[in-house]
Amino acid sequence: MNSEPPKDFDRLREAFQQRFESLSPHLKRIARHALADPNRLALQTVVEVAEETGVQPSTLIRFAKVFGFSGFSEMQSVFRLRLIEGAPSYRDEIYRHRNKLEEAAKDDPSAILKEYADASALAVSQLKDDIDDDALRRAVRMMDSANAVYVIGQRRAFPVAAYLAYGLTRLEYRCHLLDSVGGMLPQQAAMLGKDDLLIGVSFAEYSQPVVDVVGDAHIRKVPVLAITDSLASPLAPRSSVCFVVRDTEVHRFRPLAAPVVLAQSLIIALGYYRDARNVGGSCDDNKIDGYIPDPAWPQSSNFKTQPS
Repeated sequence: MNSEPPKDFDRLREAFQQRFESLSPHLKRIARHALADPNRLALQTVVEVAEETGVQPSTLIRFAKVFGFSGFSEMQSVFRLRLIEGAPSYRDEIYRHRNKLEEAAKDDPSAILKEYADASALAVSQLKDDIDDDALRRAVRMMDSANAVYVIGQRRAFPVAAYLAYGLTRLEYRCHLLDSVGGMLPQQAAMLGKDDLLIGVSFAEYSQPVVDVVGDAHIRKVPVLAITDSLASPLAPRSSVCFVVRDTEVHRFRPLAAPVVLAQSLIIALGYYRDARNVGGSCDDNKIDGYIPDPAWPQSSNFKTQPS
């Protein structure tokens, strides 16, 4: 138990992430609920949260005490403070789009297109606020310095992984898409070395083969860059850099606009970064962690974006 509970949401969220793997299955369920929709938890009663997470009310009290709070109400006050201070009610907007989609005429493709487009635009806009600048810089450095980059993603995450592999290959980086063709995924993943980089992409419900490959890479001290949808994702604690992309959840077929925009941004940034490093020393290796873009890079760079 923590002697001093976190006083703000950012620290509480970090505490959830750091201790997530050590929590029991029931406590993990509560952590996922809290991280997925903090605004909702701020307004719910103990009974409502217990019903939604499938646990006993006493389990919520036990969960709060794990993080140093006297009970659920004290922990909930951190979530309420975040809400009062004006955190964007992203989920409220998503619920609105979901309701509109459900109300749309099922035989009207144009109505469905409009709601999907609006929800995707909302997710992309939210992406700008959610992604940390330092994490982006670190990710670019990791991709550039790796001996080889291995990328894995399955089911809904596969298009994002495939685009990353495509972009890295176009930039002439050594890249391998772990596609499990022929049932050879374990053998493909075994090629990973400590000087390589693994990019793992997975969203709930998390693909077990992806989780296993990321976990194995972490154990073998291979750097991992993760793109996922929650700090409670099994990829988050096993990654060196983790991008959390909140999806729009307007339908069981969830839009992919936000993670694809992130993937494209990483590839474009990597291209400019590499060219700045190669052209006249614009990029000082001793300042890579700071990664201050030179305004002249787009003009002096040989890297060109091409439509695909």
